[in-house]
Amino acid sequence: MPSVYLMALMAVTAQAFPGTAEVQVNDRTSEAQANAAAASSTNGSSVIVWSSYYTSSGRSNDIFARRLDAAGGFAGGEFLVNVTTQGNQTEPAVAMDSLGRFAVVWQGPGVEQEDIFLRLFWPNGSAATQELPVNLDTAGRQLYPSVAAAGTGTLAVAWESRETTAQGQRVVVLVQRFDPNGSRLGGPVPVDTEVYDCRYPEVAMDGTGRFAVTWMRDRTSHPIVARLFDAAGVPLMDPREVNTTGISSVTRPSIAMNARGYFVVAWDGHPARAGEDDVYARRYDPNGVPRGEPFIVNTIRAGVQQLPQAAINDANEFIVVWEHDTGDPNAATEIAARYFGRDGMPISEQFQLNTYTPEAQRYPDVAMAGAGFFLAAWESDGQDGSDYGIFGGLEPAPLPADPNQSDAGAQLLP
Repeated sequence: MPSVYLMALMAVTAQAFPGTAEVQVNDRTSEAQANAAAASSTNGSSVIVWSSYYTSSGRSNDIFARRLDAAGGFAGGEFLVNVTTQGNQTEPAVAMDSLGRFAVVWQGPGVEQEDIFLRLFWPNGSAATQELPVNLDTAGRQLYPSVAAAGTGTLAVAWESRETTAQGQRVVVLVQRFDPNGSRLGGPVPVDTEVYDCRYPEVAMDGTGRFAVTWMRDRTSHPIVARLFDAAGVPLMDPREVNTTGISSVTRPSIAMNARGYFVVAWDGHPARAGEDDVYARRYDPNGVPRGEPFIVNTIRAGVQQLPQAAINDANEFIVVWEHDTGDPNAATEIAARYFGRDGMPISEQFQLNTYTPEAQRYPDVAMAGAGFFLAAWESDGQDGSDYGIFGGLEPAPLPADPNQSDAGAQLLP
């Protein structure tokens, strides 16, 4: 029987987001809103961040954010995250600690080319810091940041650093740790010791500050790799390949970790044809030991399934969302999701999050929001009346149709 609080929360949420209909997150509708990212806290608060395009002279994209309360309603309007508005601020990511404090990272104009920046906010949305530089080495390009927060507010920021060496350009993944006030904890931690280029990192953190990073090694087979670190940034294992079959296309993997240290990695790919990508996932225990083999997440196999993002709660239930192309040339891409139980068995079939379908939906993100809910956000073309807008909402996690009947299980790879 649901608690009185949960029943009330569901009632309020239904008013804020009737049925499964998504709501518009961005206030400003002129030009394109892109790169949605979401984060939630165990206290029920959430935040969505994105980049907003401007055509004014010297200004390209800025980073905006909007908070949500525990009932899924908006806690105020959108607000500007970055202080420097000249040039192109893009690729935002966000993380939230157990108190509702949140950190936003992005790439923007740097000393030479792009650098990575961080800004911290209090639970009420007021800024706790100015924008802070993340990378110490400002040579070359610093790209694709990701951020994770421990329950106590300790942060880890991962990014892709393109460096010029005597042997030519090399792409490495680095992690910089910060305390809850935005002060550095040590220097940058190199993630991979191999000579292969490392692309598209994503970082996740448990309640004690231990963290795990996933990335793609830029080789012919595009291996997805993960590595676990302790709270001081000391590696707890060597880099370990996640996928057991090669991938024919470049992919951006996703990782999610709960407060107890269990984590899940998701990615897309196909051994032979990029036009037939599926979404895969693999679970791990707190020691980085796999909890089974990789499995296919999507139940609809036609068309391209790509750009997955994952979230996991402390009960080890997890959700994966992704961009679903049905393969129909007359249909647009949609946002799909699938929810899994603590044993790794799917609670639901693949289901669609967006109700607006005339144009393309793309680049989703997801976060567990507590009390049996998850928060999803994505880009929707034309829905706000002008180019792409940011849409999403707080949704209840699906429940098993028959709690006494086991599911057939996820489809394992051959």
